[in-house]
Amino acid sequence: MLSVLLHRMRKAAKDAEKVAHTVEEHRQVYGTRLLIRGLLWVSIFMLSRGLLEMDFGPAWLRVVVALFPVPFFIWYLWTWFNGAAAMDELQRRIELEALGFAFPATAVYLMTIGLLDLAITLPPEDFSLHHIWMFLPIAYYAGLWRAKRRYE
Repeated sequence: MLSVLLHRMRKAAKDAEKVAHTVEEHRQVYGTRLLIRGLLWVSIFMLSRGLLEMDFGPAWLRVVVALFPVPFFIWYLWTWFNGAAAMDELQRRIELEALGFAFPATAVYLMTIGLLDLAITLPPEDFSLHHIWMFLPIAYYAGLWRAKRRYE
């Protein structure tokens, strides 16, 4: 009876070790994929922005250049969603809390920028849609940092 109990405990410990090992492997593979695809998207985005700063070609070609980074960003998001789906419950909760922080923080930021623009007319070279979208990932990573500190 005792040997059966010890055997089950040993088996449970081995299973838990396997799960921990696969979770760590998943984090490494997911993180690497996300980083590479994110860098690819940012590189193509910067290339597109640079080309659009130059005045070239007809309007249809400029539209193609403007839309070129979109599939790469969708691929990046798809990687993020698939990685989040394979996370354990704690990691999913951290991701959800990061998004839960980023959305209202961005809403406050956009509302503030909009009201300030009505009050004093902010310079478009500093506060246009070309620049303020960058607050979204900043808010997400601030929320991620906050959630990780809370749970880990």
